Amino acid sequence: MNVLLNLEEAHALLVRMTGSVLDGVELSAEAQTAIKAWRTNRAPGTKELDDFTVSLNEALGNHIDEKTQRRLRLRGGLYVSETEGR
Repeated sequence: MNVLLNLEEAHALLVRMTGSVLDGVELSAEAQTAIKAWRTNRAPGTKELDDFTVSLNEALGNHIDEKTQRRLRLRGGLYVSETEGR
């Protein structure tokens, strides 16, 4: 399965996740400022957002690959996981 987020989707996810942390977790003022600065540095149109999106897509793809079992159909209706032989 391929899932690729574009820049706008990655930014929306970044904003929602950091907003959730800022609203739902008790943090020091210093920690809140650091999170807000980190988020601001990844604004639309920045190289940091481009890099973040590439890293996010890579991590998401790796996670999906690790959690998804691929199955091959063999004769006789038996199914064997593609990862069992590794």
